[in-house]
Amino acid sequence: MEFIDISKFDRDLSTSLSDKHDSVEVAFYDKVSPNSVPDRLQKWLSSIEKTGGKVEVRRPEGEFASKDPFALLSLAGTLFSTLKSLAAKPFEQDYETAKGRNAIIQLERNKNGDAVISKITFVKPEK
Repeated sequence: MEFIDISKFDRDLSTSLSDKHDSVEVAFYDKVSPNSVPDRLQKWLSSIEKTGGKVEVRRPEGEFASKDPFALLSLAGTLFSTLKSLAAKPFEQDYETAKGRNAIIQLERNKNGDAVISKITFVKPEK
C-alpha cells in the first residue's frame, strides 16, 4: 500500500494488519528522511514498540558501510527518540492491529546520496 497522510491510510493499514497477512508493505510517493517520518506513521511504529514489537532500521540494499559511520546511527537514534516520546502520549486512533508485529524500515540513497525511507514493512515475528 502507498502512504498518504490522511485518516483513510490508518483505516486501510488497520484492515490490512487485521486480515492476518504475514507482512504489509508501506511504500512512499515522496521518499522521506528517517528524521522526518510523518506523525501518522510514527504513531504506528510507537505502538509496535509499546506492545513489545521491534522496529528495525536497515541500511540501503547493497551498502555494507555507511558513507559516514555515525550517520546511520544518528538517523536511527533520532527516529527512536521520537518514537519513545510518542509512546508516552495517548493515541487518538486504535492501533491494536499493530500488536504482535515488528516493523522494518528500509533505507535507500536518493540521487543526492541522502538516506531516505524506501518502505516500511509490518511483519509478524518469526517463531
